[in-house]
Amino acid sequence: MPLTFDNKIVRSFSNHLTQAQKVAIVSHTSPDGDAAGSVLGLYHWLKANVYNGRNDVQLSLLLPHPCPHDARYLPGSELIISAEEDLEHCERALSEADLIIGVDFNAASRVKPMDKSLESSHAVKMLVDHHHNPDTAMFDPVISVPDLSATCELLYWLLVQIGGSESITFETARCLFHGINTDTGGFAFGNEDPSLYEAVAGLMRYPIGAAEVHNRIVNSYSVAKMHLLGYLLDNKLKIFEPEGFAYISVSEREWRQLGCIAEDLEGIVNYTLMMEQVMVGAMVKETEGKVRLSLRSKNTFDVNRFANQYFGGGGHQKAAGATSAYDFDETINLLENKMLEELRAFNSKNDREP
Repeated sequence: MPLTFDNKIVRSFSNHLTQAQKVAIVSHTSPDGDAAGSVLGLYHWLKANVYNGRNDVQLSLLLPHPCPHDARYLPGSELIISAEEDLEHCERALSEADLIIGVDFNAASRVKPMDKSLESSHAVKMLVDHHHNPDTAMFDPVISVPDLSATCELLYWLLVQIGGSESITFETARCLFHGINTDTGGFAFGNEDPSLYEAVAGLMRYPIGAAEVHNRIVNSYSVAKMHLLGYLLDNKLKIFEPEGFAYISVSEREWRQLGCIAEDLEGIVNYTLMMEQVMVGAMVKETEGKVRLSLRSKNTFDVNRFANQYFGGGGHQKAAGATSAYDFDETINLLENKMLEELRAFNSKNDREP
């Protein structure tokens, strides 16, 4: 069934769009394909349907970090400004905007170092997101469906409700499909909602090159990243078969010595789930002086709850993350001890055979 949203909220969203003259579209730190696809897909839809022919409208596309490498083929990616490269530009765009649209994040803390500028801006702030606990005090209106496959799917249904399926352009379709493909792990993350496949069917009416998009996402590793992957699988992968758990850890010194950049660490956590015996996987990585976790599950074990309870993070039941308050070694020890403890209880309750 197609997704629809409260008509009053959608009308409010649409009215704010038509009245704005300086619009900033912003997404989260360490942007992934869903973040980039959401920003770019919405940009192209606005240009074609709301601001077509209007020279008085200024659109700014803002990310805390540069657009991910595998999304730079998307139309309009060159227009994205990152706070890492030009924080002054981003802060000015937020302070001067009369409308800010947040996509694929739920709170200002997820857009550091632009969070203070976002909080202090007097602009109308709207949010389109699929994470839990959206900040409804800061954003209004809010279009939120927690645990939906991707913000790009959510955007598809919202834009169709506002403008009809014919309002989706080729550029919008390609960007939204990229985000959906990324956040579903190539449709492998247990996405059973018919709305996901109905949205994809709608996007496939355009010549978006679905196979090419998939290849751009999964077959675009650098040589350095391949060497890093080999090193991690050979030296840093820990497997606990009875509990069905595996994790990888990597320090900043290690990945830099192999000539990698921080972006090369993205997606590696998924390799922990490629073993039949492993139901829950994790990665602990040190970047920019911070320790971050990525958690994945392929059964009903809730990594969102685990990330929140022990590390103050969150996400979704099968995919979550956190920035740890502990140092690298302490994070690894806490992750290993608590995950094994919880999985033993979970497996006992669910009668999982060792």
